[in-house]
Amino acid sequence: MEVPSMSRPQWSDLVTGKKTYQLKFLAAKILLGRLVHSVKENPTPDNIKSCVELVYNVYAKNAGSPSVQEDLTTIFG
Repeated sequence: MEVPSMSRPQWSDLVTGKKTYQLKFLAAKILLGRLVHSVKENPTPDNIKSCVELVYNVYAKNAGSPSVQEDLTTIFG
């Protein structure tokens, strides 16, 4: 599975904490903990977009990892 576009609403749901998942990719889990906190402190569209870019880039850079593929399937179906 390719990494879905940053424009997909699931990315925003992920960084805002609207949706939570049992993720397998440790780097993303750690990053998301920080990003969700950041968005709660500053829920502006610019901050949400910035956080989406950060988590998207982590998944894109590690797209070949089995745990990343599992996470993408979990999040995007």
